[in-house]
Amino acid sequence: LAAFPVVVLLCYLLYMVFPRLPIFLWIALSPFFYVVAKWSFNIILLRVVKVLVKPMEEGDHKMDFSDVNFRNWILNTSLFTLVISFWGMFPLGQAGLARYVMKTLGAKLGEGAAASLITDPPLLEMGDGSYAGWGAIIASHTMEGNRLCLRRTRIGRNVTIGGYTIVFPGAEIGDGALIGAMSLVTKDTKIPPRTVWAGVPAKQIGVIDEEGNIMIFKDEDRGKALSV
Repeated sequence: LAAFPVVVLLCYLLYMVFPRLPIFLWIALSPFFYVVAKWSFNIILLRVVKVLVKPMEEGDHKMDFSDVNFRNWILNTSLFTLVISFWGMFPLGQAGLARYVMKTLGAKLGEGAAASLITDPPLLEMGDGSYAGWGAIIASHTMEGNRLCLRRTRIGRNVTIGGYTIVFPGAEIGDGALIGAMSLVTKDTKIPPRTVWAGVPAKQIGVIDEEGNIMIFKDEDRGKALSV
């Protein structure tokens, strides 16, 4: 329905150029009109939302409309949800298009970086070659009591985050780290480079050597790593 005015405009322009176009051609071209109208609307919507997005400061903010950061977060979240509802999380199945959408909304994404769901694009930094699997959520906010906690989430280069993992705000994940599927990286967690983490909450269970080999700790080694 949102694309209907664009479809009408395209039909009108075509009629002005080709007033005697046979009816069967109008019918045959209708799918083309729909696709052009849909993506024209999506692009316009994305550009409008980019202008409307408000700045948000990191920190703990009162969940009250008297707090400008809370108001801005509510507005931004509504706008981001609107965009995703039209574009989808992976438009046309292309990670490149998803990255384009998130970068337009304020996320700092490196070359080849991709994530299925980013809740707060302006508060995310993700390095080259990093990937968060299907169903993973990269969140830069939590609600704790009557407080809205906003933190920048930083993900280094060549990081792999398993599917259905949740990364909470303030997390810093070093280059080359690996996070197992269905894990929970808690708020403000610092994950060193080339380490393997998994679980709820996520804890270090191994390391990755310079050749890319994954070495999982034995029980006694795991205890030593967690005590450091």
